[in-house]
Amino acid sequence: MLIGDKSILRNNALRSSQKMITVQSTFFLIHETKSEAVDLMKEMVKHSRAERGCQSYEYFEGLTETNQVVLLQEWKDAECLQDHYQSQHMEKFLSKLGSLLEREVTTRSYVTQEDSDLRRAKANQIKKDSERKSSQTLH
Repeated sequence: MLIGDKSILRNNALRSSQKMITVQSTFFLIHETKSEAVDLMKEMVKHSRAERGCQSYEYFEGLTETNQVVLLQEWKDAECLQDHYQSQHMEKFLSKLGSLLEREVTTRSYVTQEDSDLRRAKANQIKKDSERKSSQTLH
């Protein structure tokens, strides 16, 4: 096999997969400013969910530390996430959030890659298993 052929195979493999981005951010809010921060976060949810490529976007309050809020967001790909970071509502959010925080925000990002061939193989296996089970129950 020629090197050129390998690169074609690699490019086809990249096209047949999707890389979704998950971002987890943890906020510790100043107790006295929590309601103001929550209002800002609700606005972010409304605007962010309407953005291209947003799969999910939600804040969660900590059970043991009520001033802790965790944001989980999922994006179709890195380009959509970058567009989100450059949006006007993100700029507005960041300009107001800093004075409402007890400490620095921590953020982790995760990239997941799902191969479309693997997805099809899983779906076919589930279908075969289902057909096998239904044929066994008919006897």
